[in-house]
Amino acid sequence: MERWTKRLPLKIHPNVTTRQFTVAVTILSVMGFLITYLEINYLHPSTGYLLILGMQAILLFNAFIPHIASTIGFRMYSPGVITAVLLTLPFSYYLFHRALNEHLLSWNQFWILLGIAPFATVVFAFTSLQLGKAWDKSKH
Repeated sequence: MERWTKRLPLKIHPNVTTRQFTVAVTILSVMGFLITYLEINYLHPSTGYLLILGMQAILLFNAFIPHIASTIGFRMYSPGVITAVLLTLPFSYYLFHRALNEHLLSWNQFWILLGIAPFATVVFAFTSLQLGKAWDKSKH
């Protein structure tokens, strides 16, 4: 992550250390597992479905911005673009298609989730990277 960030022809975000990025991704992954666990065991199904689908909307947005967009825009490999294209895009299509066909999600809810996703992505990324930065500083 550090080397890729330093090679960018345009500064799109502050430098992120590999450790900071690893901590941030770990935090986001644990949050995803926790939300899934809560959905299965404690939440009303309609609330749980929306939370899970909301997380997937964030992942779908994240596949396009920054992964695919930076790969195309900078004409260089962007970390995560292969996972975005081979896993996130097909799974998102499958999940949203199924949720819409099984009436677990309405088209209105789908568009609302996609509208919220960019803002949620920024909030989650910023917060988790700040936590990663704090963790990184505590280890030095």
